Amino acid sequence: MKKMPWAMGHRFALTAMCAAVGLASSTVWAAGMTEPYANYTVTASDTVAALSRSLLNDPAQWATLARLNGMGNANVLQPGQVLQIPKSLLNFNSQPRIAVQGVVKSTIGDVKIGGQNILAGAIVSEGTRIETGANGSAIVELADGSRMQMMPKTLAEVATQHGYALRDPATSASTTWFSGAVRLVSGVLDTLANKQANRATPLNIITATSVVGVRGTQFRVAFEDPASGAARTEVLQGKVQADNPTQGASASLNTGFGAAVKPDEREIKVVALLPAMPSTLLPREILRIVGDHNEPAQAAWTVGTLVGASGYRAQFASDDKFNALEGDFKSSTNALEVKALLDGSYFARVRGFDPAGIEGYDAVQQVVIKTAAPQTSLAWPRQIAAQAIAEYVRGGIVLKVSRAGADSPPALLVQIAQDAAFTQGLVSLPVAADGSALLRGVPSGQRSYVRFAGTSPQGLAASSPVFTIDIPQRWGSAAFSLAPALRPLH
Repeated sequence: MKKMPWAMGHRFALTAMCAAVGLASSTVWAAGMTEPYANYTVTASDTVAALSRSLLNDPAQWATLARLNGMGNANVLQPGQVLQIPKSLLNFNSQPRIAVQGVVKSTIGDVKIGGQNILAGAIVSEGTRIETGANGSAIVELADGSRMQMMPKTLAEVATQHGYALRDPATSASTTWFSGAVRLVSGVLDTLANKQANRATPLNIITATSVVGVRGTQFRVAFEDPASGAARTEVLQGKVQADNPTQGASASLNTGFGAAVKPDEREIKVVALLPAMPSTLLPREILRIVGDHNEPAQAAWTVGTLVGASGYRAQFASDDKFNALEGDFKSSTNALEVKALLDGSYFARVRGFDPAGIEGYDAVQQVVIKTAAPQTSLAWPRQIAAQAIAEYVRGGIVLKVSRAGADSPPALLVQIAQDAAFTQGLVSLPVAADGSALLRGVPSGQRSYVRFAGTSPQGLAASSPVFTIDIPQRWGSAAFSLAPALRPLH
């Protein structure tokens, strides 16, 4: 396999391979063109030496190109002659670029482009930098259909994203071939490359010290400690080759294996991923008790233990595909603190990691988080917004919330403002007995702040925590519902 180009400053590389993808490795020249190709029309000023350097990725292949194009003498060019250059020989840097764009498919919590908060539907062009906060995650779909899930506290840049036009040998019609690279500055990316994409070059994920080339492969790439320069990868599908050029070492990783590559260590230790934990070791319920002043006590999801695990990572989402990630938690013990999550039902996945930090396979369980409140406390401020949804109506939004708390006040108000201190544009509206409230004048494409207020049947007045609501830019034309609608501010 041809090694990937080595970028200046990179001290080791991870090159992903998949035997089942790509074009045929051999071309039957006698039968004519059998792979996509580009045309070049020879001019009077062209020379064989110049064209072999500019058009071919390897100038030594000029004789092969001449034979393919039926040139009687490989050293003689005719002005106006059209050369057909197959993809396997083509230097793509000599070809015009086609601008293409990706899109942010979904966002949870704090997600920014260029320092500005964004929502689903934001365009991702070449050069776009996306950042997720401690409570944020995003699904980014590149122009070739590949998807990347950005975990909390991740910063990534779409360094390269463009296409090239090639001819289809069967029809002579033009097709677009994709070239892309994502620079992972810090954090974790879960990547699933589109196996059906036309690729001019592998889809690369680059860190400060590594390159991961994706060819129809699914794996994780993590660069969580930039100071150490160490990266890690866990292969869930396909094959990855890990190179450490600085140390002159390399290793191959098949499905089910991982490695932590350190730029100052020669040996690349390839280890088997830890297996998934049996579902019987995953509790289905997390119970927490409300303490004084309505503050929740510690709420831990205590899972079973896994042989070989030095700690555990748990992720909670509102969907079984884990696209809408609500929380990402790590612990050196099997008790994972999840008090940041609201009460409600979640899909949860947990995996163990070994002493080198290499994470294993996921175990998935549906989990319900419940608050058990003493009689002197108010449960409704925290329960009221659990599983809230927003639906479009002409000229406004219907917000539907849960009023399941036994002490939920009969006269409940929803307050919405432009700032978290509720000093700008404050509006108070009644919440009906069925939990619905009609909101008008809520701007789309930006964030508003929401809280609930009322007096319980016991005569205790209280306000809920502050939530955010992000109404999509094209509300009422491309987006008609939002679930979950409310996110905790902190």
